[in-house]
Amino acid sequence: MKVYFVAGIGTDIGKTFLVENLCRILPNAMAIKPIASGFLDGDENSDSAKILSALGQKNSPENINAITPWRFAEALSPHFAAEISGAKIDFAEVTNFCQQKILEAKNYDRFLLIEAAGGVMTPINNEKTFLDLAAELKIPLLLVSANYLGAISHTLCAVEALKARGVEVAKIIVNETLPTSQQSGISLIPTLKNFTALEAVSLKDFLKLQTK
Repeated sequence: MKVYFVAGIGTDIGKTFLVENLCRILPNAMAIKPIASGFLDGDENSDSAKILSALGQKNSPENINAITPWRFAEALSPHFAAEISGAKIDFAEVTNFCQQKILEAKNYDRFLLIEAAGGVMTPINNEKTFLDLAAELKIPLLLVSANYLGAISHTLCAVEALKARGVEVAKIIVNETLPTSQQSGISLIPTLKNFTALEAVSLKDFLKLQTK
């Protein structure tokens, strides 16, 4: 497969770091982050700007709009951020945008990464979450986890929710370098493999594998 949905067990967990690095590694890659909150125009450190940089594109309004059409200033869940701005996110429009990009990637045999905002169950609007979007798109999912206290439970809950909706979890990728990571030296990966029967790997090792 060359098309993946990238979701996390929570926010600020390393999804964009994974996407931008894969964009640099994979040949002729495409990436989108359809919805972003906490977005400021011209911010070179925004997730969308980082993705554009990894794709070798300028941080211009036109390029930003091409990968992140729904942008909100408030650093809140998208449904709250949209409400504060006086807007509402149309789930069907978001789905259609993603499906068009999927079709484009398949037609040109390109890699495509679709990055969620927040966690698996983060609301898009008052009716739908990113879990709903993943289920609608019917593409494999890379689940980004981490090594903080509580991460095992959060990861297992995310996996159960995804499985219940028929979403294929291609791999669990554990970011072991977050500031909140446990310093015990204990890896969560064997435990996650044991309870989920899924492939699990550290973010560092996963990126190394893509360069081979």
